[in-house]
Amino acid sequence: MKRILIVDDHPMFRKGLVNTLLQGLKDRVVCDEAGCGEDALTLIAAEQYDLAIVDISMPGMGGLVLLETLRQKVAQLPVLMLSMFSEEQFAIKSFRLGAAGYLAKKEAADELINAVCQIFEGKRYVSQPLSDTLIEQAIASAAGAVPSHISLSKREFEIMQRLAVGQSLKYIADELNLSIKTVSTYKSRLFIKMEFRTTAGLINYVTTHNLL
Repeated sequence: MKRILIVDDHPMFRKGLVNTLLQGLKDRVVCDEAGCGEDALTLIAAEQYDLAIVDISMPGMGGLVLLETLRQKVAQLPVLMLSMFSEEQFAIKSFRLGAAGYLAKKEAADELINAVCQIFEGKRYVSQPLSDTLIEQAIASAAGAVPSHISLSKREFEIMQRLAVGQSLKYIADELNLSIKTVSTYKSRLFIKMEFRTTAGLINYVTTHNLL
């Protein structure tokens, strides 16, 4: 019997996933639920799970932060990321952080059982449409056609744009309803990913690539 933890802040969506898993896998799985990343960590500390299914966008501790934390605390636990975003940048980020699979929520009803079974077999799961996109991107990247900012998360990209037009960390924090510390963390991450040394370098990149 496999034990699965579903982490999503929408109760009805969680119940839908539970029903899909129980119907598709019959008596092979037991499902627990958590409404946020913090609750998930509490459950994982108390129980041994074979798979965590995690929503990428949650209030508080987001899915990517939870994924990164799980890789540090329970590296052996496979994590299937769910997202409302089908953009490849979120999938790439998830796999870089150690996800075992990535599934857009709109595909979940049809692809969930297939994804779970593949992960239980020790494989990684990527849906066919996303797989095609990633292959195309890899080919383009090999030819030097993919810009560096494709690796940024949606929030990191937004903060890069705001920094490029001269907005202060405090102003950005107020506008996005975030703490200055959080905005500063996003800034540090994007500087590392983009290999910026100065804000002037950031401004030059954004201007050159017409990202405003």
